[in-house]
Amino acid sequence: MILSFHPCLVADHQVILGDRSLSRQDFSLMADAEVILLPQTCAPDLYRACAGSTALLFPHYDLRFKYAGKVGQSRLFKKIGCVHPRTCIWRGVEEWENAGSGEGFPPEGPFLIKANAGHESEGVYLIEDQDTLEAALEKLRYGEETGSSGFISQELIPGSGNVLRVVIMGERITSYWKRPEKQGQIISSVGGGARIDKEWREDLQALGREESGKIADVTGINLAALDFVFPLSEPEPRPYILEINYYFGRRGLGGSERFYRLLYETAREWLKNNGIDPRPLSLA
Repeated sequence: MILSFHPCLVADHQVILGDRSLSRQDFSLMADAEVILLPQTCAPDLYRACAGSTALLFPHYDLRFKYAGKVGQSRLFKKIGCVHPRTCIWRGVEEWENAGSGEGFPPEGPFLIKANAGHESEGVYLIEDQDTLEAALEKLRYGEETGSSGFISQELIPGSGNVLRVVIMGERITSYWKRPEKQGQIISSVGGGARIDKEWREDLQALGREESGKIADVTGINLAALDFVFPLSEPEPRPYILEINYYFGRRGLGGSERFYRLLYETAREWLKNNGIDPRPLSLA
C-alpha cells in the first residue's frame, strides 16, 4: 500500500494534514504502508513518525533533519568533504562578541553572516564594515529573542553575485544560474530580483551538476536544490557549495505545473526502481 502525505500525489491512501496533528488512523495507515510519500513542507514530527515505520520513504530526508539549517549543513559539508567556503559556526551573538581576536577572526575583507534558519537570501548579511556588522548582529539578537539561535560566518567567494542552482529530482539533475540584475549585487535570489539564465557558462554548469551527482550518491538526497558559487577570477574555477534547499522555488524549472509533473514522474521512477507498482500513483 502506498500512503501519500503530499497534496499533489494521490495514491492508495492520501492524507492532507494541514495544521492538524497525526491521528490514530494516520498511525494505523503508516503501520500498514509499504511506501510513504512525504510533502516538501514535511515537519520534523511527521518525518520522525514516518521514519519509525517500516515503510520506504520518498523523498529521502534523513540528512534534512539530522543536519538542519545553515549550521547543520556546514557540519555536513565538512563531514562528506565538499568544497565549500571557509565557515565558522556560532551558537549566538554573545559567543561572537566574546571571541576576541585570533587567527582568522574577525575575517579580513567583506564576508557573510547567515542566520541558521534563513531560507534563500533571507537572513543573509554582507558584512563590509562595522556598521553592517552591527546591523546584522542586531537582527540576530532579535532572532534569538524570538527563539531562533545560531548562525555562521562565511568567506565571501568572489563570484560577482552569480549563483548556480542545481536541482536534483531522482536521477534527473538540471541547472540554471541566478544572476544579479544590478551591477555590484552580491547576494542573489530569484525572489530578490535575480534573473534566471539557463545558457550562461555551460562549462561551469556541467561542473556543478557533476558535483551534485557526487553529493547525491554519498548522501542519498533525491529531491533538493543545491546552490553553488564559483571564484570566477581563477583560471579554472571549481564549485563551492553554499547550501541545500529542500523546499525551493519552481520558476527556474518552468513553474509549479511543470514542477509537479516532474515530481510525479520522479516518484514513479523511484517506485519502479524499488520494485513497487507505480500504477496507484496519480497527479492531483
